[in-house]
Amino acid sequence: MAGLLDPQNVIQSLFDKGQYDEMYEYCKGILAKSPDDMTALQNISLALFHLRRHEDAITYCDKVLYLREADEHALSIKLLAQEALYRFEDAITTSQYILDANPKDETALVGMGIALTHMGRFEESIQYYDKMLALSPSDITSLLNKALALTHLKRYEEAIETYDRATRADPSTKKDVSTVTSQIFARLGRDDEAFLAAQGIQSSDMKKIISDAKNNRCTVFHQFCNNEYSTTLKDQ
Repeated sequence: MAGLLDPQNVIQSLFDKGQYDEMYEYCKGILAKSPDDMTALQNISLALFHLRRHEDAITYCDKVLYLREADEHALSIKLLAQEALYRFEDAITTSQYILDANPKDETALVGMGIALTHMGRFEESIQYYDKMLALSPSDITSLLNKALALTHLKRYEEAIETYDRATRADPSTKKDVSTVTSQIFARLGRDDEAFLAAQGIQSSDMKKIISDAKNNRCTVFHQFCNNEYSTTLKDQ
């Protein structure tokens, strides 16, 4: 029973249930009695972040950092809160501080990339996404944001390939990615690929469809429809 009432266990239980208001109030109660309680300070900032009270979250992170200068938990939450507030110069400063201590910190690598992307520093941002992808090749946030940066740089083929990687890593992104890649192909004047991309076909699978259409002397649209019809018959 005592273990269940341990503050860390209570806080963890509230967090797991998504009861962030209750988590905030519980931590606030602890701090009323013990203003420097590290567990309460760390977790009240986490609760505030999830409640989208980002300025307040940063305030409590700073209280933690005053007591423990390089606290990883507080630095990570502060960085995420700065991103949410679109304070990207501050996010770069916080990310760099974290990376100076740990060059492989994943939150800071992604955070630095996102901040640089929003500031239009696309070449630099890609360097950080690549560092993150070297550690975690399927990180969907890095893949999507790298593709976005590549698009801004008009490196369209690389952008399309990166978007394809994103859909392979997380199929739930397929709908949004297909719209973006279709727009890129259209911008390049490649209408057949634009059509296929809009149907969710990855660039690596397009060549065969286009080649088959040429051999069968039909449009890519008709070839795609024939393929879909054949697939439907096989599935029945």
